[in-house]
Amino acid sequence: MCICLGDISGFNDSYYSYRKKRNASSCLDLVRKKCEVIIPGNHDLYAAGRIPEKPAKSGIEYWPHEEDLEPGYGEEDIAFLAGLPEYAVLPTPEYKILLSHYIDPNLSGFIKGFYSQGKEFTSHFGLMQKLRCKIGFSGHAHTGGFYTVDPQRFKHYGYRRLHVKDFPVVVGIPPVTSHRNRSGFCIFDTNSNLLQVYKLF
Repeated sequence: MCICLGDISGFNDSYYSYRKKRNASSCLDLVRKKCEVIIPGNHDLYAAGRIPEKPAKSGIEYWPHEEDLEPGYGEEDIAFLAGLPEYAVLPTPEYKILLSHYIDPNLSGFIKGFYSQGKEFTSHFGLMQKLRCKIGFSGHAHTGGFYTVDPQRFKHYGYRRLHVKDFPVVVGIPPVTSHRNRSGFCIFDTNSNLLQVYKLF
């Protein structure tokens, strides 16, 4: 099964150098043809006009999506992105897997910043428990390699293989992009719990 965890959209001149070759609509079309599960990222939801209401709580900063260049989506593309679920639960014979763009309470990744301590994942582990999931996968952080988080510890790895043994656990995976030499994808075998993260570019 092929899964996309979002941010198909979001080209920004500050980070990328292929303005003339970008084509978000073609990327979305490819993802729709190849992926059985698609979770939208913050840039996808922004492009589709599905923006969460900003809470009145002070001190919350949001990513400046206004810097994103026009993705060139048609009406059908926008309707598709706007209708995607914020997360998905994937059942396996042994356990359930939570798939999300980022981490609860920031599942769609609109709030600026990244988590790097186990205690910051407390709410996410609570959601996993509620949904009866033993493992969660998320993107968004553009990490080089991948990270794993259990309720006590955050640990970063390079591009390698790892047998996942301790549950519950959250795995943060790399993006498929040419940004800052942080490109990759992962394959997870639910029978052996073997995670293999591959480097691209």
